[in-house]
Amino acid sequence: MSNIVQTYDVCLVSDDDWLAAGEICRLCRLDLEAVIEFADLGLIAPRGHSPEQWQLPAAALPRLAMAGRLMRDLGVNASGAALVIDLLDTQRELERELERLARLAPQ
Repeated sequence: MSNIVQTYDVCLVSDDDWLAAGEICRLCRLDLEAVIEFADLGLIAPRGHSPEQWQLPAAALPRLAMAGRLMRDLGVNASGAALVIDLLDTQRELERELERLARLAPQ
């Protein structure tokens, strides 16, 4: 009987780190064209002169990973994925505001 062992390379990043666009594409399973479209839609704000040289904030990883899953699993296009993510962000902000107001209300 043989044992299968998988090894993984792990690299911890902080929200202040920047990653190359190619690395973001690999991590989020997106193609560069989708990342370019997300930048055009305002979902991400890359830095750099051309998409091949772009760097993206590590803080964008969760949003881009979700966008990739929406596109792969549900067949949503990039515009639809950006809209869903913006709506979810708005919902989270409203829920935080409701919680804040609830704490201020007299019991």
